[in-house]
Amino acid sequence: MRPLLSRLFLFIATVLLATTAQAQTPSLDIDNLSTFKGAKKVVIDQFGVEFVSVLKARGQGGGSSANIDAALEGVSDAAMQALTDRAYQDTIAALTKAGFEVVSADELQAQPQYQQLMAKVAHDSPYVVDDKGAYSRIFAPTGMKAVFRSGSDLRGTMGDRMDAFNSKTQGEFSEVAKSLGLHLLRFHYLASFGTTTASKGFLSSFTGKARASIEAGPTLLAKSTMVQVISHDGARLFANSPRGANATVCLDAPFTVKAEGYVLEETTTAESKRSDGVANALSIGLNLLTGGRGASQTSSKTMVVKLTEDNFHESYTRMIGQARDAFVDKLVAAR
Repeated sequence: MRPLLSRLFLFIATVLLATTAQAQTPSLDIDNLSTFKGAKKVVIDQFGVEFVSVLKARGQGGGSSANIDAALEGVSDAAMQALTDRAYQDTIAALTKAGFEVVSADELQAQPQYQQLMAKVAHDSPYVVDDKGAYSRIFAPTGMKAVFRSGSDLRGTMGDRMDAFNSKTQGEFSEVAKSLGLHLLRFHYLASFGTTTASKGFLSSFTGKARASIEAGPTLLAKSTMVQVISHDGARLFANSPRGANATVCLDAPFTVKAEGYVLEETTTAESKRSDGVANALSIGLNLLTGGRGASQTSSKTMVVKLTEDNFHESYTRMIGQARDAFVDKLVAAR
């Protein structure tokens, strides 16, 4: 009887695990993909994996602040480059298996007009993106240039956003694509080792409490994880975000997979804690002297996630692969 029950429990557990795995599918936002109809020959002219190395959580409320910086450690540039190269080759294989004729980028890169356009937007790889929410670097496949891509007006520098959202440049890329009978595909993955939450806005100011937190785990961030299409339709004016393309399929929610090794460890120094304590004590004292209603408080922490390169490669490759397959499925359905 017991062996039978054991087999039954094992069967139920297997079914539950399979159901859970199937439920972990990326949630997508699709914009103007009808422009891809009839596409047969495609070329991946831009491909980037943007690895977040530092997450910054900044909470505010009632004059108080809560700040957390978390860094990724244990993963070398060589490991990031190797993962990018593999993701690129896997994408070519997935598109080919789906029935697309994937043309080498060499034909495109030989065009003088294309060279001039890329000179406006391309950078040596890896390309640094340092903004309020994170410090990251865009890795391109070996031999290719890195290009900033974003679905948010809040990421990157003003110059980055102007390049990424420029409809005139997008229209000129479209002319090149049409002259060669190609559709250009641009894959971008904003890959993080965690996510941030922080208090902000009127309610947090009213309550006077500042909160910030970081949750560790391999995550593709929404809106800026995408595949964009440059079709034969010319410049797209007055388009909704994400801009800079004729069509876009992007994540509309963060996509996380379960993985081992993602543990936050606090590394805040004693000196930093003393500094916060002194500042907070002075704020309380000043508040008492002036009869203020509340003293501002500051809380600053530093943390780290230490990964082995094996854990990094397995979890990120699996996560990016699931998003890629979801993107390719939508391209197949639209062609």
